[in-house]
Amino acid sequence: MDNELELLDSKNQIEDLNLEEIEDLDTLKEKYKSLEGKNRQLFERTKKSEGDLKELKAQADNSDKKPKAGKSDEELLKRFDKLALKTAGITEADEVELFEKWKTDTGRDSDAITENSIFRKELEDVRTARKNQAATSNIKGETGISEAKANPDYWISRSTKDDEGNPVFPEDMPREMFTKVLDKLNPKTQGTKLRFYNSK
Repeated sequence: MDNELELLDSKNQIEDLNLEEIEDLDTLKEKYKSLEGKNRQLFERTKKSEGDLKELKAQADNSDKKPKAGKSDEELLKRFDKLALKTAGITEADEVELFEKWKTDTGRDSDAITENSIFRKELEDVRTARKNQAATSNIKGETGISEAKANPDYWISRSTKDDEGNPVFPEDMPREMFTKVLDKLNPKTQGTKLRFYNSK
């Protein structure tokens, strides 16, 4: 430390040196050598300081490029959201989707969303709809068409006629009803087999 302070004051020593006062050449050489040594020490210290400065600037640049706090903040927010969802009992995908929608639309934090009365009402609506869907999906009923739609008269009443007077049936008419409706419209063909040109 004393050596560094001595080097800082060396400029004053150089100015204090008066060549007229020195009469002996050997004394002048000694002073020149001591000044040369001090100059070398100053030069080395300056180079070392420049290297340290470059290292510090590089470290500062690297710390700016790596936002470690940003990632950890995001991770903490995600963990906080998961904890809030767990405490509110929000586990199903549609409930989490509603929560995320509220979070992006309002910008509120997790606790404020889960405590909001409007959010709770929407959450109950989602849960009720899911429970109703689950309750009605397990009901086993008749497969196929209803009794009214199984009657050819129903489809005849819904049919229209084209320009030539031929009946045009609705598109939702089942395929198996075509033959029954045609048999009902033309009783002459009922019970007879269709004959093909190559059959005897």
